[in-house]
Amino acid sequence: MNDDQGSEPPDNEPSLRQRLHSATGDRDAEAQALADRSGDDVDVDDAKVAVQKAHGESIEPPNPERDMATVKDAQDEAGSP
Repeated sequence: MNDDQGSEPPDNEPSLRQRLHSATGDRDAEAQALADRSGDDVDVDDAKVAVQKAHGESIEPPNPERDMATVKDAQDEAGSP
């Protein structure tokens, strides 16, 4: 289900829905928004790990290039190609 207006952004950019949840601090909803557009191999738990890493809320260091998780980040967590 896609709640965003218009076309989806590229996989290396967060969706409007993901940005909204990030801004409100709702990490579970942010992870769900990311999982919804990351393909069938990515579940919410994988997306949640990617979101936590992006926000520096993981024991692993965050990616210094961005502060929001991307589809590729979630797919990497799921082990997807």
